[in-house]
Amino acid sequence: MTVGPSLDELKKRLQQVRQSAIGFLSTVYRSSTPKYANQSDLLTGEGSRRFGGRWNPVGISAVYASLSPETAMAETLAHNRYYGIPVEDAMPRTFVAIEVSLKEVIDLRIGTVRQRLKVSLDRMVNVDWRTVVQSGAEPLPQRIGRAASDIGLEGLIVPSAADSSGHNLLVFPPNLEGNSKIRVLNTERL
Repeated sequence: MTVGPSLDELKKRLQQVRQSAIGFLSTVYRSSTPKYANQSDLLTGEGSRRFGGRWNPVGISAVYASLSPETAMAETLAHNRYYGIPVEDAMPRTFVAIEVSLKEVIDLRIGTVRQRLKVSLDRMVNVDWRTVVQSGAEPLPQRIGRAASDIGLEGLIVPSAADSSGHNLLVFPPNLEGNSKIRVLNTERL
């Protein structure tokens, strides 16, 4: 049973709000284990493609980053706590700054965008997406991410489930257009 709009409905609605897509030029932040703290592993979306995430099902490459370093830390801590990993066992972590320049991003912070998509903030944030996936269904945030990727959007700005005042940027690397880019800053220090 599908809860919320179907994939086809979301694709249609995203196409309708596409004219409100924004360019996004900023620095975002990401946390990683030291083993994967390199330009290639941080920016391919391969890990999320293989394992899925809140906003992307298995099979879709997505790079997750936070709009603030505090939200990046909150996301890391929430992930570890969900799996019962003590904070000290999850360390060390490497935090990186990523320069992002995208042409077409849908900003789900905007209430009118969510209204036109017919999805509520609550339904995006307060779902245990892992449990829904384990039940064999696709949670609403993953369906939104799939629809966005399928229609060729470069990214989404999404609410953080770990930091009630924070937001994340989801980038679909295969959809990057001509001059769009994502790159880790200060790679010589990694």
